Amino acid sequence: MGQINNANRIVSVLDRHLTTETEIIVFGSSAILLDPMFSIHLRARQTNDVDIIIPAQLELAIETNEEFWNAIEATNNEMEPDGLYISHIFPEQEIILTPEWQNHLHRLPLEGLQRLRILRPRILDLVLSKMGRGDAMDLEDVRQIVSLEHRVTGKMVTSAELDAAAARATVPQAYRELFPKARKDIVQAVKMIEQSISYRPHPEQDKGYRIGI
Repeated sequence: MGQINNANRIVSVLDRHLTTETEIIVFGSSAILLDPMFSIHLRARQTNDVDIIIPAQLELAIETNEEFWNAIEATNNEMEPDGLYISHIFPEQEIILTPEWQNHLHRLPLEGLQRLRILRPRILDLVLSKMGRGDAMDLEDVRQIVSLEHRVTGKMVTSAELDAAAARATVPQAYRELFPKARKDIVQAVKMIEQSISYRPHPEQDKGYRIGI
């Protein structure tokens, strides 16, 4: 199944407990750790859970999907001895995202899954979702995923792009007090990455380059 980590273990167990084909959208640390393009460079990083976003148009269908919730419960029961779980399942209106976030989802090519299909938001929306708090851990996560995207793909979210996205993002009421400072701090963190990055060839052009993150 590629790079094995706790996130991989959790979704493998969930897949086994599902009885019908099911699609989920993951975010947070698990979104990066489940993406084979990035996870291979994050062998030292782990997470104890998998966070899921429920799109607004699917909220009612998922809420009434007893088979899905039974599979979640069975997964949590099985993984409990290892301290692993799926407990954070958020409606999209509870997360800071761009209005167009669903147009930029990435399907994760995970091997070995029979019924479970997994997608993640683009890096821009993953960074925006950190603006709910913008604490020290969030800032470190932002630095890591923005730098990693640049090192792996040659692309990166710019501070100008991020600030423009934050201006049109949907901000839940619970985060509106913290959002302005979190936005400022995270945009500044990305700006510092821009200033510190010198040109590096795309990995396809330089097979000898190694990720040091």
